[in-house]
Amino acid sequence: MLKDIKLGFKLLKYGYKLKLNVIMLVFFAIFGIASEIFSKGTSIIGGVYFMMSGMFTFQLIMSMDVSELIQSTSLKKKLQIYIPVLASTVINLIIFTIFVVERVVLIQMGVADKTQIIYTLFMLDVILLITYLYTSICYKYFVLGFILFMVMFMAAFMALDNSAFMGFADTIAALGLPVIALFGYIAIFAGGALEILIGELLYKKPLSEFAFRGFFRDAK
Repeated sequence: MLKDIKLGFKLLKYGYKLKLNVIMLVFFAIFGIASEIFSKGTSIIGGVYFMMSGMFTFQLIMSMDVSELIQSTSLKKKLQIYIPVLASTVINLIIFTIFVVERVVLIQMGVADKTQIIYTLFMLDVILLITYLYTSICYKYFVLGFILFMVMFMAAFMALDNSAFMGFADTIAALGLPVIALFGYIAIFAGGALEILIGELLYKKPLSEFAFRGFFRDAK
């Protein structure tokens, strides 16, 4: 597993339009961090943008699967299922840990409402799972994956946002930051397992031209 993770990060430099993806990754990361700082952990916007770093990692590795050279090697299945999941999961673990540490500091400093700080972390736990579901589908069925992601994301966001005013946020906050953080780590590992499971089920399906339309267009 460790070898696959190292291989995944080594192969990132061969991903499709690396510079553009890195620029976008850095932009979203900076925007996410800035939003987190200004909101003092009371908004999920920064978290959502920051967490997209894992998606870009997944996407860069997956983009190599379009190559005919990769298709003819023994790495084909690993590069389509296991390596992208492992690499992006490592990134997600690092980023989520940053969020947890940040919230510990914010709570200790007392600069924002503790309930809101913990509740936004719980919201990120839910969004993490939805994101894993999206990435497990979109590179095979891009349109379906995108629709499912938007529907589930908006439904979850609205439900969690509205329920916060009905005492649900207090209930979640009462569990404590360690428990909510644990939920997040469980969501990451469960999401990774879900990606691998769905990846195995969809492995023989062709890659979506919508997902890699730039690559297919350049190849013509």
